[in-house]
Amino acid sequence: MEAFALTIPNLARRSVTFVVLTILTSACGRQHASTPHYPNAPVIIISVDTLRADHLPAYGYAGVATPNLDALRNEATLFRNAYASAPMTLPSHLTMLTGLLPPEHGVRDNVGFRFDASAHPTIPSLLHQAGYTTGAAVSSHVLRGDTGLAAAFDFYEDSIEPAPGARFRDYQRPGAVTETLAEKWIDQQKQRPFFFFFHIYEPHVPYDPPEPFRTRYASNEYDGEIAAADAIVGTLLDHLRKRGIYDRALIIFVSDHGEGLGDHGEAQHSVLIYRETIHVPLLIKLPRGARPVAEIDEPVSLVDLLPTVVSLLGIAGPAHTSGLPLFAALPKDRAIYSESLYARFHFGWGDLKSVTDRSMQYIDSPRSELYDLIRDPAEKHDLALSKRRDLALLRGRLAGFPAADASPAATDPEENAKLGALGYAAGSAASAPSPVNPVDRIGDIESLQQAAHLAASGQLQSARARFRDLLTKNPGMVEGWIQLGDVTLHDGKTAEAIEAYRSAVARSPRPSSDLLLSLGAAYLQSGDFAHAAECGRAALPTSPHAARILIAQSAMMRGHFEAAAKEMRGLEHLSPSDLVLSAEIEQREGHLERALELLDKAQLLAAEHRGGSVYRLEFLRADTYARMNRLEEATAAFEKEIASFPSELAAYSRLVVVRAIAGDRKGAAEVLARMLRANPTPAAQRVAEETRRALPR
Repeated sequence: MEAFALTIPNLARRSVTFVVLTILTSACGRQHASTPHYPNAPVIIISVDTLRADHLPAYGYAGVATPNLDALRNEATLFRNAYASAPMTLPSHLTMLTGLLPPEHGVRDNVGFRFDASAHPTIPSLLHQAGYTTGAAVSSHVLRGDTGLAAAFDFYEDSIEPAPGARFRDYQRPGAVTETLAEKWIDQQKQRPFFFFFHIYEPHVPYDPPEPFRTRYASNEYDGEIAAADAIVGTLLDHLRKRGIYDRALIIFVSDHGEGLGDHGEAQHSVLIYRETIHVPLLIKLPRGARPVAEIDEPVSLVDLLPTVVSLLGIAGPAHTSGLPLFAALPKDRAIYSESLYARFHFGWGDLKSVTDRSMQYIDSPRSELYDLIRDPAEKHDLALSKRRDLALLRGRLAGFPAADASPAATDPEENAKLGALGYAAGSAASAPSPVNPVDRIGDIESLQQAAHLAASGQLQSARARFRDLLTKNPGMVEGWIQLGDVTLHDGKTAEAIEAYRSAVARSPRPSSDLLLSLGAAYLQSGDFAHAAECGRAALPTSPHAARILIAQSAMMRGHFEAAAKEMRGLEHLSPSDLVLSAEIEQREGHLERALELLDKAQLLAAEHRGGSVYRLEFLRADTYARMNRLEEATAAFEKEIASFPSELAAYSRLVVVRAIAGDRKGAAEVLARMLRANPTPAAQRVAEETRRALPR
């Protein structure tokens, strides 16, 4: 029945849809009124990242208060059994926006893949064709426009500035900042109907709720982050009410995936696909107070959002979707597809795929699993051996879902040759399915996280030893090699970092852009600018913006200023940190006043985006002042950089030199002592010794 409904050709869509829905209604025994239409209604999707359905009062949880979501729930339809197609941010959101499963839209992981907006209709592109203006504001670098997402929207706000030492996937900003930017854009939409996608990263790690939620939920910071997210969503909904938008809007509240919280050994998400990571909240508020049903129990998927939106607006949908309109009749025997290929890409383990119906979940892995969701919702009792008929039935249903090559960013021989120079051997990694079931090795991820915590707390030597022990036992653990590279690079051991990153490249099914950019940063720090540029060129297909930045930095360091400036001119949108790099190029070429102008522009842009201090902005301003012999202004700017980024050793070192040149030897010594107090690390000791030797006698 379901297959018939999905494969009817897209001819005379409206009349065919009526026939299909009539068949489904009579076959499934569940009556729905015909789908209402709300032409030109504002559409807002609110996505709260990493939110488990079973940690909300709307789903029966008593551990947290969410008054704003409760109020929305009272005016919306709640879907009790909504499932994500992947427990990862980028693939899951693309499923929401395209109505396609990951094997169809092609993005199977947060890194290593790029979405082709020209090849796949999306909610924003379809609504744009229907006369809507479309916008988005996101809170994580994982959803940066450079992934291909921005091409689907008229406006895409992703100006998230990196913290020093952060990896690309870890950039994020507070949801309250994103909400303010969302209000600004929404207030500008006065004539045309609009679609807005609003994404916040609470309660994603690190769990760090603001007050009063930090104190109120001191024993459960994840719930504290949920309460903080509820407050942010409430602010946005209140703004919509004040502007007269709320009542006439179609509002969808959803999450992309849940969080493990240790239920099956996984503290966070991405690897396993048990219910805690794929069961997500879904609330849909219709315009003008319409509410055909209060709850829907049938299993539904995030792939259903696109067909639901176009159906409710009464506009033409795409030629193909794997979803169903949620306010039409839903088949009771529907099976929902989910997958995670993260373990293969990052650890060299096996893939996980599953189907979930009204009562059971089947997980296809190196060791198949089957769970009764009615009697065992926590999935503690595997029935794969005792329920062979059910297992065979669901395995057959899984086989009916689309399959596609799961290799990231397939390249041609020329690209393989480029990657080969960076350590990659085409086809050498993960060429055959791994026999390792990820759940059996989930403890190794805990060991990896413990090593990362040691590094974050400054215990770099202990962290390196822990990483080395883990990699001796698990040499195929790509993520372990990457994190070993991160910690050794942070400690100033560039040769060791390059070796670790190249080991990760060699073991990758396909090196991700994050990995290539990290390797490039290590080459840059080591002075090997040619190899740094090669890393940038290799990362261009999946992260063009960040790759161009690395290529520009490499050219600048070689004194090729025009080539560096050309790369910067090739960027579509310049962030504050991009402007800082442009200023550095101007400064190194001797255009000091122009450099200061660009730094002022970067500061204004950061203030406009409420992004806080920009890494190296004041450092470069201070260095420029010093070159102009404006030592007092240089001193003040270096102090600002240190106040914002106390681990920035170069700022202390340069400030010491400026104070010494000004004749303030005592002040110079005090700055070095302050650096060592703030950074009690071998790297800081080395910088201190080098700075003392460089001081004029």
